[in-house]
Amino acid sequence: MGNQTSRAIDRKRESRRIRRRSTVTLGAQSHTSQGNYNWIDENTATSLSANGINAALAAAAQQQPSAHPNQQVVPPQPRRKSITEFFTKRKLSFSRPTEEDYREYDRLQRQHYLLKSARKSNSWVPMESSADKTFVDVGTGNGIWALEMASQHAQAQVLGLDIRLPPEQNLASMKNLRFIRTDIHERWPMSDAAVDLIFQRNMANHIKKEQWKTLLEEMYRVLKPGGSIELLELDPCHHNPGPVQKTFEEFSRTHWEELELDYDFSNAIKGYLEQVGFEVIEQRQLDIPIGEWPEESELKQFGFINKETQKAYLRNRKQELINKWGIPTEDYDLAVQEIMEEFEEYHGFSRFTCWMAKKPL
Repeated sequence: MGNQTSRAIDRKRESRRIRRRSTVTLGAQSHTSQGNYNWIDENTATSLSANGINAALAAAAQQQPSAHPNQQVVPPQPRRKSITEFFTKRKLSFSRPTEEDYREYDRLQRQHYLLKSARKSNSWVPMESSADKTFVDVGTGNGIWALEMASQHAQAQVLGLDIRLPPEQNLASMKNLRFIRTDIHERWPMSDAAVDLIFQRNMANHIKKEQWKTLLEEMYRVLKPGGSIELLELDPCHHNPGPVQKTFEEFSRTHWEELELDYDFSNAIKGYLEQVGFEVIEQRQLDIPIGEWPEESELKQFGFINKETQKAYLRNRKQELINKWGIPTEDYDLAVQEIMEEFEEYHGFSRFTCWMAKKPL
């Protein structure tokens, strides 16, 4: 990996000495894929200012359900410098995360608000009423989706499932929110036909190829007739990669195969859903630029945030990838720098695919 990455960087530098150009100038000869950004027209009311993410994080940190008449109201805490500090100030409900865990929580938090802003919602599944409904968040991670859904739908019950509990002790104070430590690939601790909505996001790199159908069958079991599932998954590859990014992704594909994960899962999900018995209602794609190359102002803001999450991902996995691929630290740092530049130069973007399906009545 080290030699191949170095060669990719050297080839790229030589190409730059000859002629440096962006995909804007490549015209009809461009290798560039065109992302689908039609969704931006539906989101004209959404705007992230320079401090928009911090404001959103602060609002979520202070958000609490309506107080019971006899319940003491706790005044909101002053805004902290970052969501990482927000997590570190609390007692942990399972085991103490490492510093690397905190950095990953921070990245996932930012990605959550990016997706929420782009989608203008935490869920695309239509809901006429959430009264007496039960929602399940599969692979809840830091619990932010479940927390916000519990706050927005006070009459619903929200369950977060994960092999590790979120790091916030105070979430237990929300009467309609519960986190359950469980392996999602085993039988879930709930009866048949008990759930109205199941949400899953960014879990493809935790699901082996042969586990997809079994997992969907478990979702089908616990769903009520007429209940819905919503899967939102990120393509493991970046679209419009540059030469250094391509080298990284070749090894990423190999890594997925070694772990028996399905690198091409996005082409198989719809078939799995139909085999299990779901009625597939809709499949949508959400392309989000990486970098500030778009001309449209809101896409530029989304691209800036997405690029920061990409950089954080590579930074958080640095030691793991250095050890696995045998790449020197200085080469890895240089490769990350080159990848960040390639996102801008080649107009890179991330593609999220959302599947919405129902259990027949």
